[in-house]
Formats: sequence, structure tokens, C-alpha cells
Amino acid sequence: MWSLRVTPIVGLPTYTDWSQAATLPLVSGKFVILLSVRGQSAAVLGQSVLSEISATPPDSAQAVYTLLTALLKKYPEDKLSVACLLLKSDKVALGAVRASILLHRDTTTGRVLPASHEVSLRSGTSKTDDVYILLNEQGEQFVPAIEQHFAHGLIAEAVATTLVPAVQSSGNQSGTGAIALVEVIEQVVLTQEKMLSDSIEPSVSKTAVPDLVEPEPAKNAAWRSLVSQLLTSGKHRGAQLWSTVRSLKLRRNVVYVRTTLYDHWRKRALLIVGVLLAALGTVMGFWWWYNSSQTAVQTELAPLEERLAAAQQVVEDDPLAARQAAAQVVAELEVLVSTKGKQRLIGSRYTQALAQAQVVLTTLSGKVAIVELPVFYDLRLVQSEMVTTTSHLSDKKGVFIDAEKKQVVVLDLTSKQVQLHSLTELPKIQATTVTDDALFLLGEGLWQLRLTDNTQLQAITLVGDSNRAGTLLGSFGSYRYVLNPEKRNVFRYTQTADGVSEPIGWITDPLPVGYETVASLAIDGDIWFGTTSGELLRYASGKRQTVTLSGLEEAFTSSLLLATTAESPHLYVLEAGKQRVVILSKMGTFLREVRSPSLATVTSFFVDEAGGFAYLTSGSTVYQIALVI
Repeated sequence: MWSLRVTPIVGLPTYTDWSQAATLPLVSGKFVILLSVRGQSAAVLGQSVLSEISATPPDSAQAVYTLLTALLKKYPEDKLSVACLLLKSDKVALGAVRASILLHRDTTTGRVLPASHEVSLRSGTSKTDDVYILLNEQGEQFVPAIEQHFAHGLIAEAVATTLVPAVQSSGNQSGTGAIALVEVIEQVVLTQEKMLSDSIEPSVSKTAVPDLVEPEPAKNAAWRSLVSQLLTSGKHRGAQLWSTVRSLKLRRNVVYVRTTLYDHWRKRALLIVGVLLAALGTVMGFWWWYNSSQTAVQTELAPLEERLAAAQQVVEDDPLAARQAAAQVVAELEVLVSTKGKQRLIGSRYTQALAQAQVVLTTLSGKVAIVELPVFYDLRLVQSEMVTTTSHLSDKKGVFIDAEKKQVVVLDLTSKQVQLHSLTELPKIQATTVTDDALFLLGEGLWQLRLTDNTQLQAITLVGDSNRAGTLLGSFGSYRYVLNPEKRNVFRYTQTADGVSEPIGWITDPLPVGYETVASLAIDGDIWFGTTSGELLRYASGKRQTVTLSGLEEAFTSSLLLATTAESPHLYVLEAGKQRVVILSKMGTFLREVRSPSLATVTSFFVDEAGGFAYLTSGSTVYQIALVI
């Protein structure tokens, strides 16, 4: 009678990779399957597929082909890798999709079913001691090692032992390399033979001799008398010889010596067999316990891994909920590690799961620390004494203004070509802003400098009460905004081809803070104000709007510089006092934070979302930060 011994070797699972080998009993045989799944929630999908197969395992080669065809049709995106074996009596059917099968028979190891993205099927007759090696796509890298081990004469169990460290190594780039060694063995039924006791001796029966009767005288009487005497004498001597032989007890001694030697070797053989059976029982018990423990651990960790994967999927839509879900998973894993992390053989599974969850939580937290920001450009290459006061983005170009020396550097962010403009005719520079083609300056009136040609600086509005004490300047479409702390308002000018209109007071709800404490403003249709004490205000049509921050663990407490546009869904906040740049949604949800000591001296910044970077200036140095949410 044929049977199978299956030894699975499966790599450590990840969030997107899962493998498992299973043996399913049939009425008159067994079905072995090696299943690997790749993609989001791999463990959940793999368990679901395996449960469906376990409910109705195939019992014929045609059923194996039907099963593989259905799986290939249902999961055509390279999600599944399947290798399987059906054994009934001495007949075997092999099948694979995106997997391969090797056969080791006698002293030869070869490939009987190559890897293919289509259904592969092969049937034949198996022999005892055949070893089938089932491999998924990632397990192909171990084929040379398997062939070498069998060539050196190793048995299947020894080959499996040598492969386990390599397959489950954390440095293994295969992710979930999976192998199943299936040995065909002959099941032996032991029978006990009945043995006779060696101490039984042979017995001799005694037959009664009838009394002799004197014969009647007859012819030849003398001859008959002589024969009778000879027979009587022979019988008597035979009886004496038998008595002598019995007294020697030769037969009994010989049997006794042979029985003693036989018992000695039998006891030794029974002892050896007993030791081997005890060792085999110990190994099988350990193997059963190990598999049961690993299954229990996987059952316990799978829901947590699924929740962690779900948190990663929703981080863009709801980052706050994603972080809370990931933090809850980390907290639950910390409890498991504290209670089970020191258990032999399974404790490392919990420790590894916690480490992976902490990495995910760190990624979802949006917090990044950079020791030193990369330098994008040094403006001293253009002007040796350049000290940037304000900076802006205008049509993929950085515009850097030195208010004290009254000069402007325009830097192409792609080619790093520069233009230098002089503003010496201005009496002073109080504030600046830009549009896609022009720079606007506040200083004894409003001024305009075209950046697309070499036209001269042009005055567009004379100095007046609305702009004389202005401290900040903003632009949106054809509107120019001037913050005037003395007048406690923001004045809006409308610029047309015919000139600039008279200013109107834009604020209808007074600011809840002193106008002189406003450190910056950013306009996306609404106006955002950042103050020197960390307040963040938003006004629409001159009226104050509620701003509620969520997910920001450390509140703003120092001077804030702001940047945004109408097209951007984000608000960028530079808090140099805390050496950080914070990215918020316009609903106030925390998205990302970058901290660096380099930010302590930054005095202005702008954001190029299309290019994927923020540019920050400190003196003449321009730093660059990648915008990865």
C-alpha cells in the first residue's frame, strides 16, 4: 500500500506574499498542493482559496486540470502560483500553474513539469522511494542546491533540513520562496509470528509387549527358536543404548545454548528498534507541535496583518484613521510580544511582526527627520553678497529678492540658468509677491517688474494711506492685496489693462489678533494668515472661517510662514522656531512633517508641487525638500 510523507519549507510571510503546503486525504489516495499568493491581503486570499480546495479536493487527473484551469481563469494577474500532486494507488497526476515540479528517482534528479503561465499536467506511474519536489516561482532559485544535495546522497529529510535556513532567511530576496518535498513510501503492516517454547523436550512413548506363548511344535522348530533368541537379545541391547543416549542429554544441551544466543540478539534488536521508535515519535511529536504552533501564530497574526494592510490602503483618503489603526495594531503586537515573545521557536514571529508594524506606523505617521537638508543652489554664484529676504515661485522659476541691496535673482529650477535684476530706483522694499509673469513690490507705492522680458520697473500705484504702512503683499489673479497694520485691514486693488483701481477694505470681520503680529499670508481665493505666536487664520470674502487642526501632535507656538495655491489641496507651514515644515490638508488634517536643524535659519520658502519639491532660503543658500505624502 502506498503513502506519502510531505515536508513543507515555506519562507517567512509578508504583507503581500504568502505560501502554504497542504495534504488533503481522499477516499483512496492523497492530494498535495503548494499554494503561493502575491498582492494585497495575500494571507486572506490564500486561506480563502485553500479552504475552497479543501472542501472538494480533486480525485482524478481530469479534476486536477479543471481545478487549475479555474484558478488560472479567476486569478489571471500572476497572483497565484500552484503546484500539486494526486496519488491513487501507484498512479500519480502532477499539475502546475506558474510553478514547477522535480522528480528524484534512484540516483537521478530531473524536471518533470517546467514552470509555465499556462496549465501544465502530467500523469504516470510512481515507484516507492520516489521524491517529488514542488516549487513556486520564488523557489526556482533553490533548484541547483536541491540537485546537488541529492547527488551527494542525502535523503529527503536531510535535504529539507539544509534548505530551511536559506528559504526562511531574512536576507532572502525571494520574499516567499516555497518548496514541498513529497516522498512516496510503502506502508508496511507488521504481523507477530507464533513461537514455540525452546524448553519443550521430545517425549518417548512406551508400548506394552505381549507375553510370549510357547509355539506348538512344528516343522523347522529349531530354526525358529534361534531367530527368536536373536530378536530378544537385540531388543534388550537397543533399550540399553537408548537409556545411555538419554542420560547424556545432548539434544537438550544443544537447544539450550542456541536459545540463549537467540534471546541475547533478540533483546538487543528489540532495544534498538525501541530506541529508534522513541526517537521517531519524538521527532514526529516535535514536528506536529511545531506545525501546530506556527499555524496558531499565523492564525493570530493574520487579522493584524490584514488591518495593517487596510490602513496602508486608506492613508491617502483618511490619513488620521490610517495612523490610528496602525497604532492600535502596534499596541496589540506589543502585548503579544510581552507575553509570547520569549517562547522558543515562535517568539521571533511576534517580534518580527512588531518590527514590521512599527516600520509601517512610522511610514504612515508622516514624520521625517533629516540631519542636513540638501543644498539646491548657492546664490553667491550670481551675487557675492546676496542675502534673501523673500522668495516666490513664478512659472517654474524661483524669484529671490534681497530687499536691502535692492536686487532680484531669477533662477530656472530645471536648467539653473539665472537672471539678475536691479531695483535701485526703488526708495525701499516693504513686501513682494508674484504672478506667472511679473514681480510686484510694495515701497512708496506699488511697482511691477515683468519677468518675461527686459522691460523696466514700472510704478502702478502711487503711495497712499492704504499702502504707506503696508507690511505684506499678496496676489491672486488680477487682485493685489496689502496688509496695513495701522489701518487694521487688508486693502484689495484690481489691476486691469487700463491701470489699477482704488483700494477697498477687504476685511469685514476683524482679525482676533494684532495686525502687526501677522507674519505671512497665502492666497488661494481665501486668505490664510500665519502669526508670530503660531495662530493659523482663514478668511473668505472678508469673513473669518473656522480652522480645526487634527492629527498634529505638537501645536504651532512660534512664527509661521505659509504657502499654497488655488490648485493645491495642501497648506504648507514653515515653523522655523521648531525646525519643521508641516503639510496640512485644507480641512486641517495633518499629512506630513519634515524636521531638520537646517530649517532654524530659513527666512522664506515656496513650493513647486508640479516639480515635487519645496525650496527654502537661508541667506544665500537654497535648500530643497521632496514633497512625498
